[in-house]
Amino acid sequence: MHDPLNRNVELASSEQTTEATDESHQNNILTQPVAVETEQNNNEVRVQKEISEEASTSRVRENESVPLSKTPTDIEEKPPHTEVEVEVEVELKNESGVDEKVRGKENEEDEEIQLIPENNMVLVVPALILCLFLAALDNTIVTVAIPTITQHFNDSSHSFWISTAYTLATNAVMPAMGVLSNILGRKYILYGSVFLFMLGSALSGASQSMIMLIISRAVQGAGGGGISSLTNILISEITPLKTRPMYTVLTSSAWGVALAIGPVLGGVICQNTTWRWIFFINLPVGGIAILLIIIFLRVLPVKRQSFRTFLKTFDFFGLASAMTGVVLFLLGISLGGESGHWARRGVLPYIIIGGVLVVFAMVYDFHTKRNPVLPPVLFKSMNGIIVMTCSFILYMNDYLFAYHVPQYYQRVRGDDPLMSGVHFLPGAAVLIVSSAVIGAVLKSFACFRTVLCIGGVVCTAGLGSLISLDAFSPFSKAMGLITIFMFGSGFMFLPLLIVMQASFPPSLTSIATATLMFVRYMGGAIGITIGQVIFSQRVTSAFHGDSTIARLPYERIQQLSKDKRYHIKTTYASAYKTIWLFTTIAMAVGTVAIFFIKGISTEQKFKKVPAKKAKEEKV
Repeated sequence: MHDPLNRNVELASSEQTTEATDESHQNNILTQPVAVETEQNNNEVRVQKEISEEASTSRVRENESVPLSKTPTDIEEKPPHTEVEVEVEVELKNESGVDEKVRGKENEEDEEIQLIPENNMVLVVPALILCLFLAALDNTIVTVAIPTITQHFNDSSHSFWISTAYTLATNAVMPAMGVLSNILGRKYILYGSVFLFMLGSALSGASQSMIMLIISRAVQGAGGGGISSLTNILISEITPLKTRPMYTVLTSSAWGVALAIGPVLGGVICQNTTWRWIFFINLPVGGIAILLIIIFLRVLPVKRQSFRTFLKTFDFFGLASAMTGVVLFLLGISLGGESGHWARRGVLPYIIIGGVLVVFAMVYDFHTKRNPVLPPVLFKSMNGIIVMTCSFILYMNDYLFAYHVPQYYQRVRGDDPLMSGVHFLPGAAVLIVSSAVIGAVLKSFACFRTVLCIGGVVCTAGLGSLISLDAFSPFSKAMGLITIFMFGSGFMFLPLLIVMQASFPPSLTSIATATLMFVRYMGGAIGITIGQVIFSQRVTSAFHGDSTIARLPYERIQQLSKDKRYHIKTTYASAYKTIWLFTTIAMAVGTVAIFFIKGISTEQKFKKVPAKKAKEEKV
């Protein structure tokens, strides 16, 4: 090491035992921080107090609250260092345990500073968004292909599982994504998730039986769940809180586009080629995205852990309880929604046991000494509870909406599957535009609660107005009312995520984000099922217990006589009125809850870390 470094280290050591008298030496100490042993913390505080009182320049004033034990990456951005200073910082980074500082901040002041690795945002963000788009697309692209797949394998008894397997696996892995990425590193969990997703896509496309397809879809869903969580976590980690809305709006747009074009794209593929390309299309597109991520993504280092320490500290029991509970609960409501006969299929035990296990996992995490999968602090924050509740309701309504509006167009309006998807596109386009506008507004004004309240009121009004639709309402009226709800939804996706992240310190951002993603997708899965149950029960009741009427495909309805079609369509329209009534009440509850959200600040301190220092270390 150069002589200047040795002299500065000696100077820093002498300043811990004697009073600083030379102002130039004090400035050197501030600009060239040196790691100090833990037992000398009291001396550091005394020396820092003396330095802060005597310093007069603006550069000293910017840093007068930073303890001497701070590492370079803990200090807010300063003017460029000299070559010697950079060399000192790199050396001290390796000696002072900065990895532990990055993830294991110990006091409130440290928590307020977010470390942001420098990235090529032009390449990294589109690659992350593309991965998220593919994961979201596979929720909806397969829906119109299910009849074709069922006919190909001559197996209709298991067709229900083609979508359900993906949903179950997606929700099952989400609770673990935040804590696992904290331990193993963001990039490694993302790589594994993309690998699983692409492997599942390849196996799904190559499936030779319905059982093989269902298993492959579960593998694909596990990867999709990891992608959905990690992309949002990484966006929050590589962007400061104040400018994050302009990037986060892209995730909302990707989700909205995938939701809208999934059925249309699936229909086009099935009509022009084989259904297998619904899955194979993920391979080249996903390959390009992950290649860009591997080359250009830079993330913060993680605290290295031995395998023995990992076994001692990881919450395996809580994770197993949560994942098992989620799978059983969703399995129960999915079976019940598909059959319409809850008691006959014995689905209630699944729901009860699953719900009990999820609650048990939460209670267990409140008392465990291990690193909890669901940290109690998330459920002690009023903002956190409200945001998770509102997100659950919003996604419940949106997934229900995305699933049942095309069904409404087919069953009541007489659209074929492809045109029902096309008619859903205007509403999705409005959602994307409103999300983009809100992103720009929030970047400038940060009026999160106001925007959320407006969005909640618009969504509630839009859903309530749908109750007026009947079997003979003009097509323009139906499309206009549907668009109102989609417009209001665009106001809410982005603010809810930012409020959740801003309500917790940077060290909890990853777990808070992963938990919110889990709550969102749980809401979506439950929303689809609730819609199916309401529709099935209303139609079955109207036809004196004949449940087959509720599951008639589009082609079969068109073959019926005019009188029968009239009777069925009016019954279907009445059932949809009940669905819209339920969603209106749920949305109203969420809107009321929004008014209790506490104000947040996006003026968070952050420090940009050069890319060469932000390379993730091997675990």
